[in-house]
Amino acid sequence: MAPLDLNSFADASHTRRRSFADQFEAQSTDSLDTTEDSTDHFEDDELESDQADVTETLSPLLLTSGHFEQALHPLRVAADRVGREVEKFAEKLDTLNPLRQRGPLQKYDVVFELLDSYRTIADDAVKRLQKRHASEYEQAIKIRWQRRAYSLSLGLSGGDSESDDRVDRTNRDAGFGEQTTVRDLEYWRLETQTWELLKSVLMFQYPRPNHDASKAKADSLSSIGHVNKYSSEGKIWKRFLAEDDLARERQTILKWLRSTAESSGKDVDIITEELETGGPRGKSLWRTGWLYTKEAIKAQKRLRSWPQALDPDSPGLQSTLRNSDNTEGLVTQLDPDAVNRQGLALEKQDQYFERATWLVCWEMIKRGKSWNQIHEWCQDRVDGWRIASIGGAEPTWDSSLEDDYGEDPSHHSSSLPSNASSSNTSTSRALWRRMCFAAARSGHIAEHESAVYGFLGGDVQTVERVCQSWDEFLFAHYNSLLLSQFDHYLRSNYPDRLSTVVAHKFGVFDSVQYHGEPDLVSRRLVDRLKSHEITSAEAQQPIKLIQSEIIAKTFKDFLYRQGIALSKIANAEAKSKIIPSADGIELEDSVTAYISPSDYDALRVITHMLLIFQDLGMDIGQDWSQAAIENILVAYIDFLRLAGKSEMIPLYASRLSQERSTMVLGRVLIDITDPRERNQQISLMAELGIDVTAVLTMQLEFISQDRKLNEPEHQKPVTIEFLETAEDPNQIGKQVKEGFMREQLSVEEDLLVRAFEWFILLDGHWVETFAFGAKLYKSFLRSGRLAAAKQLSMRMPYSAISLAKTKALWGKAIDISQGFEDSEDESGNDGFGESRLTRSRSQEASRIKRSRSSIKRAKRRREALLDLSRTYLGLEQLVLALEAFEKWRDVLNQVPGHNNPRFSKQWRSHLQKALDEVSLTVEPLLHDWLTKPVDDAEAIELAEIRKSYIPEVVLAYIGTLHAAGHYLRREYFLDCMDLSTTIADQGSNLAECFVATGRMGELVEYFAITSKTILKANESGGAKRGKSKNVSKQGGNLSIWHVKI
Repeated sequence: MAPLDLNSFADASHTRRRSFADQFEAQSTDSLDTTEDSTDHFEDDELESDQADVTETLSPLLLTSGHFEQALHPLRVAADRVGREVEKFAEKLDTLNPLRQRGPLQKYDVVFELLDSYRTIADDAVKRLQKRHASEYEQAIKIRWQRRAYSLSLGLSGGDSESDDRVDRTNRDAGFGEQTTVRDLEYWRLETQTWELLKSVLMFQYPRPNHDASKAKADSLSSIGHVNKYSSEGKIWKRFLAEDDLARERQTILKWLRSTAESSGKDVDIITEELETGGPRGKSLWRTGWLYTKEAIKAQKRLRSWPQALDPDSPGLQSTLRNSDNTEGLVTQLDPDAVNRQGLALEKQDQYFERATWLVCWEMIKRGKSWNQIHEWCQDRVDGWRIASIGGAEPTWDSSLEDDYGEDPSHHSSSLPSNASSSNTSTSRALWRRMCFAAARSGHIAEHESAVYGFLGGDVQTVERVCQSWDEFLFAHYNSLLLSQFDHYLRSNYPDRLSTVVAHKFGVFDSVQYHGEPDLVSRRLVDRLKSHEITSAEAQQPIKLIQSEIIAKTFKDFLYRQGIALSKIANAEAKSKIIPSADGIELEDSVTAYISPSDYDALRVITHMLLIFQDLGMDIGQDWSQAAIENILVAYIDFLRLAGKSEMIPLYASRLSQERSTMVLGRVLIDITDPRERNQQISLMAELGIDVTAVLTMQLEFISQDRKLNEPEHQKPVTIEFLETAEDPNQIGKQVKEGFMREQLSVEEDLLVRAFEWFILLDGHWVETFAFGAKLYKSFLRSGRLAAAKQLSMRMPYSAISLAKTKALWGKAIDISQGFEDSEDESGNDGFGESRLTRSRSQEASRIKRSRSSIKRAKRRREALLDLSRTYLGLEQLVLALEAFEKWRDVLNQVPGHNNPRFSKQWRSHLQKALDEVSLTVEPLLHDWLTKPVDDAEAIELAEIRKSYIPEVVLAYIGTLHAAGHYLRREYFLDCMDLSTTIADQGSNLAECFVATGRMGELVEYFAITSKTILKANESGGAKRGKSKNVSKQGGNLSIWHVKI
């Protein structure tokens, strides 16, 4: 087959931009429905996954070169449940496209506005799903806390790990139109939190372009004021945050962790209710203190008639004052320290509520509840002593107290630490924190009580014992790091607040020293959670993996590794068509440790996060670094293809590098066959600055490469034979084969024609369009793929292309192959719109002169365009002639018998029409056909086509006219003989083709047979003597063949 040497052509002209939403409204019913704003609330049924209306046949060639079911990723099922969120993200990205902003400040503001819109989309999904699944979600929470209540009643720490209930949708089966579940609600809640985290972190990593960090810090410190011996520790805390960027960043992560715990849906009132209901004392008895232990002590005092407090060392008391199970001795006094001081126990019922109380305190601290909220809760249960215990006898910690110390977005409000004084006292809480640490490590208190004191003292070990989720472990470590930093700050800057003697005498956990180098702390911490027995499963979930990389500030490195993983997945079984192989590049982890391409939600999240980072200035590098990271965008684009969301593809492709964008679009757009959708794609690509011509060129090049059309075995022309031996005695000896152009069209041939169909939609590009089309024709015809050539002529006829292209060139649609009317000028003005009576003779002469000049220019332009497209037109004429021969044979096969004269008349009429079509289409091939190549290379190709087809076409035409002489009129025998004159003309090069192919003898034989047929016809008296009424095309008749012997 002839090679398809597809060259690059001129850049596509760019039209004005319109927003993505405007494009949707302007398109036909195939476009997306955007009648509502993305922030509006939709009906509940819209929460169900939309069914992707994929009307086209998805190309099996795009992703891998192997079996077409082995696609880049198993998204064919997942794509069926794409929701409106995918569309909303695309709409927002286009509407708030940062690349369209003029200055860095506007671009920066739009990036964070875009972040807010993504968070809003996710939050709206949460709100809608809450309406649908509220009862299910509450029931799940109740069951979870009922399990924890049961565990507490057994003396355990609190039951199942929360991470067991975390959402993992990676391997979910997504059926067509599947209903949403509580897991979907949990997922969207997590995604909302992830967007909040990203925004908080990015404001530290990427301050505003005009931000002066030094000035902002100086202003903050100035507003806080100087510290003296009377200053509160709260004031020192504020200066600490203002001076230490790392501390402020960690405080932001802590604030985010508190908000995620609060928004998780486990309300403290629900927790309290479930713990009370599941307890052994029943409802309404939480406020009675250690009721059962008190009653046991009273019973002993009555029994012994002791008015004073019981002495634990009293004889026989150890054996009589015991719990109801008689397994442990009970305390003899009811002060809060009695259990630790005496080493004795409470009644089981009281032990349960003691543990439950500390559990609720931990839950409130974890959620960042204010001092007043915790105080009210404890006071309501007659536990005022507990407030004094954990609060240092005054409201010394309150996460709700915040102080803005700067207007710059990188200086957000930061809450006071859990034990930083907010009062006006100058008392340092450093010693008190050490007492909390000592209490936590004492080993004589329950786990949640130990965790509360450990949290207040900056410990990790005691807090980790009650941690049940990834968030809680991270919360414990970040709290410890921040308090440890503050201790170091106090010792270095305010030694009078924390003397060296006190620091050495009363130890505390030094988290800063434990974690080591500050820049690596976050990365080491999240890596540790990946291998921790409690959090490993949760840490591997896609949304947590993304959060980990954001917190560790390794998102760029993660994107690179994720891109490599996608490459290895795409090329695992066969070579991918859109993602290059990463052979030789090894990952530390298995590809399963990364986001699976089947998790399209996570793929959507990291795609849009990648674009956010790029808009803020992240450099993804060159070569393999760029290719690997862009693999993520390419995978998402392919997901949109599979989901039938082709309208969104150009938007995301425009964010790729120019070369990669051209290559990807050249692959994925081949599936689109609807003309309206193709027009939409071209319009979107042009508006987004994509070189449309380059994309379409690449599309053809890829298909030819896939099927090795440029390989030597495809370049050799084949022998063309569409004639066969005729059994009909009325035939000349050979006839056209039946259905010789109806062979099966191959996949690659259909793709090539499909790819070329895009060119008719390009405004202008006359040369490029007809050049590509001619190459396709030459490739098909030289290889004998006549069915493919027939499809090309049917789907891309010259007249249709001309009508489409000349509208952009001339302002009106013209088929230049049909000539040009002299009565029309370039504008189609016939010159008679104005009455000649109203014009003077000079005006009329001037008008005629202008009209003639205009007509001449139009004719010259037509001739120029015709010369540039002559090869395509000539090759199409050949295909049309072959189609006409095929139709002739079909009609000829229906020759009727002699018993039905009426049917015979109808058949002759059809046969005449078929013959007329053959004559009309063959005629252009007999005069200077394909004799004006554009270059030497094409001259060789056209010469080969002429040698292959001219002899066969001429012989087929002779045979057709010969048969017509028998079935229609004998004058067609003369037309047959007139061909000899045409071939013998001095300017004709038809004879050269017969000589070159060695078929001149066959041609002479055909003419000899026809001559004999004419003579026999005359001898048989078939024609009357004298002049015949019917004449040949050249005016002759059969009378000249009357021979008298």
